[in-house]
Amino acid sequence: MHKNFWQDQLKIHEKLCFLAPMDGYGDSAYRQSMKRVAPHIYCISEFYSADGLVHSKFLADSVLPHQTMEDPLIIQIFGKDPEMFARAAKIISDPKYNIAGIDVNMGCPAKKVVRSGHGSSLIISENTAFDIVKALNDATHLPISVKTRLSFDGNQNLITFAQWLQNAGASLVTIHGRTAKQAYTWNADFTNIYDLKKNLDIPVIANGDVMHYDDGMKKVQHLDGFMIGRGSFGNPWCFLWEKHFWEEPWKDKKIWFQKGIYSPTLFEVLEAMEFHSEQLVATKWERKGSLEIRKHLVQYLKSFPGVKEYRKRLVTTESIEQTRETLAEIREKFHEELEKRPGFWEIE
Repeated sequence: MHKNFWQDQLKIHEKLCFLAPMDGYGDSAYRQSMKRVAPHIYCISEFYSADGLVHSKFLADSVLPHQTMEDPLIIQIFGKDPEMFARAAKIISDPKYNIAGIDVNMGCPAKKVVRSGHGSSLIISENTAFDIVKALNDATHLPISVKTRLSFDGNQNLITFAQWLQNAGASLVTIHGRTAKQAYTWNADFTNIYDLKKNLDIPVIANGDVMHYDDGMKKVQHLDGFMIGRGSFGNPWCFLWEKHFWEEPWKDKKIWFQKGIYSPTLFEVLEAMEFHSEQLVATKWERKGSLEIRKHLVQYLKSFPGVKEYRKRLVTTESIEQTRETLAEIREKFHEELEKRPGFWEIE
C-alpha cells in the first residue's frame, strides 16, 4: 500500500465504511464474519501495544497473520514512545503479513490506558502525538491514520490537533463524537467533525452511535465515511445499504430492508453463527474459541422469537460440537420458518 491509499479508495467508493476497532471483539474470526457478508468494508484490528509487538515475536506472529478475505486490513497500535512506534511499524510492514495500513489509537478513554499516557491522553500531549505520527510515517511506506476524539475534556481544539496530525503525516483521521471524559455516555455529536472537514485536506471519518449503513450515510453528510462498532454485534448485515440493491439482479428484493435496515432470514443467521464459530475455533483452538463464541452467538439470535431456550444453551456451550448440535436443533425445530425474517414471521 502507499501513502495516498485512502484518497484512492474514495475514487472508488462514495463513502468509506469501516468496522471499528473493538477490544475483545474485533479479532480475525469477527472480521471474517463481517467481511463474509459485506466484502466492501474496511476492517481495523483490535488495538495492540507497540511495545508488545517489538518485544514479542509471538504476539506479532499471533495477531498480524490473517485471511485474505480480511484484506485490506489495518492494524491499530497504542503506546507513547515514538521510537517504539517506529520499530513496531517496521515489523507490521513486513511483506509476509500483507498489512494495508497502521492506525494509531489516540482515543481510548479507559482510565488504565489514560493513566499510562496512552490512548486519549495523547490529545493533551500534542508534541508526543506529532512525534508518534511522524516517526511512523518516516518508518514505513504504509498509510498512517489516527483514531481520536472531539477533545480530552472539552478544553482542547479539535481542528488544531487534527491539523497537527495531518502535518505529521497522517493520511486519514477518525473522530469519535464524544470527548474522552464523556467516554461512552451522552449521545455522539458530529457538529465539530463537520467543521473539521472544512479545515483538513485528508479524509475525515466519523465514529460513535452509527448503528447501520443507512444510519451512517444520513449522519456523515459531507464527511468521507463512518465506522460501525456496537451495531455489528451479531449483525454483519448492518453494513449493507438498501441502495446497493436497487439495480439488477437485486431490485425486486427491497423487501429485505425495513426502514433502511437489512433483515436476514433465520437461515442466514444460523449460517453466520456457524461460520463465526468455526473460524473462532480455527484461530484460537477448541477450548478458548468455544468459550469466546458464547457472547457472539446470543447476539445473533436476539431478534428472533421462540429461541430463548437455545440462547441459554449457547451461552453455556463448552465445545464446537455442542454449538453445532444446538444450531442443528434450531434448524430442525424451525425448519418451516428458515426463510422468514424478523417482523415477517410469528412463532410462539
